[in-house]
Amino acid sequence: MRIGIMGGTFDPIHIGHLIAASEAHRVLALDHVMFIPAGEPWQKADRTLSSSADRLAMVELAVRDDDRFSASDIEVRRDGATYAIDTIDQLRAQQPEDEFFWIVGDDVLVRIPTWHEWERFVSSVTVVAVNRAGADDIAVDFDYHRIDMPEVRVSATALRDRFAQGDRCKYLVPDSVADYVTTHGLYQL
Repeated sequence: MRIGIMGGTFDPIHIGHLIAASEAHRVLALDHVMFIPAGEPWQKADRTLSSSADRLAMVELAVRDDDRFSASDIEVRRDGATYAIDTIDQLRAQQPEDEFFWIVGDDVLVRIPTWHEWERFVSSVTVVAVNRAGADDIAVDFDYHRIDMPEVRVSATALRDRFAQGDRCKYLVPDSVADYVTTHGLYQL
């Protein structure tokens, strides 16, 4: 099978993540896209994040009605810092016949060389960069596929701020995610 992986903090998951996954699924003829919230994202250790349980729950709610997508707790269950190379190693061991495509945005693509064992990572998986329509390719020291997606300017940082101000972020996050944020009091000042 051809499996797409959307890894990230997902604090919160938003429409940009879902559109990117949908476009990758379509363009690459993927069989499935797995959303994997980071358990302990080591590059965000200096920030306060929602709990991994809350971030996983929001992802599960966001993808539950789309049979192309699933949520995985593979990183949430792992102790210690979360590294993409460990995740891909574990997935390859569990599903040796599958081909994996790690889907990232341009902002993450340029940071891959800062990742733990990044050279082994890019040789172990097909990296897919999803950008805004019309953006130029980015120069990095590894091969990757480029997918253009409809332009959507939304960031998790801006959404957290809006939720803190009482905005439900209608159309920017699935309603089920907005309900979860409200019910669990996430992102309050």
